[in-house]
Amino acid sequence: MSVIEKLAVISDTITKLMNFVITDDIVKPDFDEYLTTLSARNTDKSRLQALIIPYIFERRLTKKTIIELFKEKNPSLTNEEEEILKSLSQSFSSVFEIKRVLSNGFELYNLVNEKLYKVLSLVKMNNFRGITPGQYALCRIFPMRDEFYLLEISNVLSSINKEEVYKYAIAKIIEKPEDAYEQNPKKYEQIEKLVKDFGKKFHECFDNNVVITTNLYADNLINLYNVYCDEGVMPDKSEIEANIKEVEHNRYFTVSDFKNSYSNFMEKSLEGFSSHSSIYDIGIIYDEELGLFVLPFYQTFCKIYEADDYKEIQGYKDCVKNFLENDKVPANIIKNIATKYQNFIQRTNEILNTNYTLDELLNYYKSDSLEKKIFSSASVLYASKIFEQMMNFVNTKEATKAKEGIDYSHVGRNDKCPCGSGKKYKNCCMPKE
Repeated sequence: MSVIEKLAVISDTITKLMNFVITDDIVKPDFDEYLTTLSARNTDKSRLQALIIPYIFERRLTKKTIIELFKEKNPSLTNEEEEILKSLSQSFSSVFEIKRVLSNGFELYNLVNEKLYKVLSLVKMNNFRGITPGQYALCRIFPMRDEFYLLEISNVLSSINKEEVYKYAIAKIIEKPEDAYEQNPKKYEQIEKLVKDFGKKFHECFDNNVVITTNLYADNLINLYNVYCDEGVMPDKSEIEANIKEVEHNRYFTVSDFKNSYSNFMEKSLEGFSSHSSIYDIGIIYDEELGLFVLPFYQTFCKIYEADDYKEIQGYKDCVKNFLENDKVPANIIKNIATKYQNFIQRTNEILNTNYTLDELLNYYKSDSLEKKIFSSASVLYASKIFEQMMNFVNTKEATKAKEGIDYSHVGRNDKCPCGSGKKYKNCCMPKE
């Protein structure tokens, strides 16, 4: 099959997928509802196509992907179409820096997994006039026969929007940390080693793999641990103990401060848990295989299985559902709790009015983390170049702000600079001759 013929078959298969979405008696009503939530029911054809691509690859109905539903309804697909659908199911979206514009595609550097891709375009390159090296693009690509194909470019940003681009890339890592290493074996090895090394330090720091406190003190404990990891300075035990507090009453409720957008999540993250107006318990947990997890209401979740009168705990049912439905809580943590509390599955079934075995419950709620190794987003971010660059960018901005109004008149050249950089004055804010 020639390149042109291959591109034609791929394009035709994608067209069939799109037609399936807007005509199938099960999928179409859901897609219409999806458009309604985006206020796009009466959108034009080009806009509809831009919305239908993410719907196809990110939506699930009855725990099945749109591609799986399409294959069920079309049992007579050719071998070529089967191969294309399998390849499309491995598609992923990310934020890329455009390195080169080629005659038949692009050379793109993925900011999330730090890997360079040469991608072939399914449409003529004159459709991408105005896209130049140095810009950033939000793209969806997919692999097929040792090549990568461009499925869509949903947005293009100028190099002057670097801060916005960095925020988006970091948000992608937090949302789906496996995207940072699944196609980059070297990054996987780096994160795996980091998780192992930092796990030892966590246990040395806290003498345990689980630390319970409240949101008012969690940031302090995490900072003490980070300093130990970065600088090797073991925190004083009394300082750790001073930041381990329990809530007066365990209860589960919605924390409005968690509702962040891509545009403000970096600022909200830097403010920390202590900036939240409500007080709630937090579990700081180190999984030896997956890394560091910081889970609000972890103690409340455990108390549901400890207390005889668990129904007295406010929001107990929503708490159980949250821990099971939240994809940031891996199967490993649920397994550990099930091991610790022998009544776990019986009480969970009682609360949810179900009849699962533990394996059935994990397969239903935690299938992704059972099928593949998903490191914690905190561990992945620690190994991320883009996160390091973003923090340097933020720290530089903060240092610039801090310099305003500082009196340097009595600072010696070898003293620590009062701007907070940690450098000596002569190597930082001291005026250069």
